[in-house]
Amino acid sequence: MNREEILVKISDLYHSQFVHPFPYEDTDQIKADFDREFASLEDEGLNSNFNDYCTLIIITSGYVIKDEAANIPKRQIDLLREGFFQRFPQYSIIATSLKNYPNFHIEYQNHERLRKLLLDYLFSE
Repeated sequence: MNREEILVKISDLYHSQFVHPFPYEDTDQIKADFDREFASLEDEGLNSNFNDYCTLIIITSGYVIKDEAANIPKRQIDLLREGFFQRFPQYSIIATSLKNYPNFHIEYQNHERLRKLLLDYLFSE
């Protein structure tokens, strides 16, 4: 896929897929289902961490869509290189159960797809 095709896919995802509300019901259920595991975490903030992950991707998309990719801060690109479970490994306990939480799973998949497209775009010639 060339750079222009990647940009079209980024724009399509950005404008059509990210109109869903935050999956609070699913994150509440995840926390209930993994209550014991989450209790042992020092810094359990699934909602805020997932929101941070999603926001980074959406903000980066805005730079790319507005043809301002050169202005993306290096730290932002460094964070973009990591998927949710790499950036927040404390949640790896839920990785194999995502299909049990359909709204969260859809949001995760859409953001992950967009994250990978952004990386393809930023590092293509």
